[in-house]
Amino acid sequence: MKGKELRKNIMELVEHHWPVHIKELVRKLGLEIDNSNIKKISYHIKELERAEKVRTKRIGKALIAWPHDMERLRVIYELIRVD
Repeated sequence: MKGKELRKNIMELVEHHWPVHIKELVRKLGLEIDNSNIKKISYHIKELERAEKVRTKRIGKALIAWPHDMERLRVIYELIRVD
């Protein structure tokens, strides 16, 4: 897998298994967990974030990703929530 096909597969995994850690994505794609593959997946996650398809947050050294649509639902929930 390379390029757009890999990015499409990453997006599908994020949509089905959110929130997801980069190492978990590498594992689910069937790749060996090493720095090269982690950096490759991190690059594609950053590109998806730039395209506003995913949101990310760094927790310590871990990078967590989830679909951008879930962030919109969270904001709507906060607006309609009754305290």
